[in-house]
Amino acid sequence: ILYHSLHYYSHKTTNARMRLLIAYALSAVLFICNDATAFSTQSLSNKHARQPTTQLMMTQHISRRRLMISTISSISASAGLSQSALAAPPLTAEEADNFQARLERGLRSKPARVLRQRMNIDFAVLLMRSSYNAVDELDIVAMDQFQKDFFLIRQAEYQYYSDSLGVGAMQQGDLADPNYFDFISFAQYATISREIVNPPAVFEEQQPVEVGEGQPQKFDAVVVRRDPAIKNSDLPRIHTEIVGNAILDKLIEKFGETASAIPTIEPGSRPDAVTFLAAIKQMVNLFTLSGFAWEGGASMVQGSSIKDTQFSIIFTSPATLWSGQSLAAK
Repeated sequence: ILYHSLHYYSHKTTNARMRLLIAYALSAVLFICNDATAFSTQSLSNKHARQPTTQLMMTQHISRRRLMISTISSISASAGLSQSALAAPPLTAEEADNFQARLERGLRSKPARVLRQRMNIDFAVLLMRSSYNAVDELDIVAMDQFQKDFFLIRQAEYQYYSDSLGVGAMQQGDLADPNYFDFISFAQYATISREIVNPPAVFEEQQPVEVGEGQPQKFDAVVVRRDPAIKNSDLPRIHTEIVGNAILDKLIEKFGETASAIPTIEPGSRPDAVTFLAAIKQMVNLFTLSGFAWEGGASMVQGSSIKDTQFSIIFTSPATLWSGQSLAAK
């Protein structure tokens, strides 16, 4: 899910709003691509020919009324159609590898053969698990269906991706391998993008039940009802928030009492743009230290106050380089 910009409106800036800024930046970072036009109408820079640069533009505005987070997703619901008309049915192996899927695969950019460092395995697992858990929390699809759809997309896409990289360029199943992480991130978010568009409000999910040791696994059919207060059009934004907060919580848990902690904003304070920038820079540093990219940086592109300030985040050779480009194309 790709975001062009993030807009913030609030009466006063507090630690909670600081948390939202960092959380949304965290989750957006997972799915960014190296095409600057995916996030902004302007191109900032493209300095590294052999180490592609990923760019994320974030704009925040402060007003007196409310906090509003406006995100532009690569997936969107079509107005005027019924829920059942747009809810994704279970994927089949034939659909995952049909003519349209093969055509899209053929038109897609091939993965760049660039040198990327191995990721910290705990951090890689955190990124994947946070996105999966957010889907489960939102109740947008039966998780047994999600697992099957995810498997079928992986199965259909893997060989083409592997062949494009070349023999020996990737270790299948190794999340710390940036080439494999790039692939599995694409498959995961291709699945999420499919399921999150106008999902059904009520569905049946097969949930495992406890059985004795050595006994075959059994499942119970459970009726799941999604929170009716959440609009379908808000699901991508809320998914983003859940993912970002989960990652931020883990970074705070791991680094909060160290010199590498992300700077915090005291409740009730009114931080300026420089304070926000310091927090964003440290977040980028932690991503880089965890092996997400060779290097990264953040800067204030426009404005010097918290009102109407634009930030830029740039990663060199990120672990989601190819997946970000491919998801943008979808």
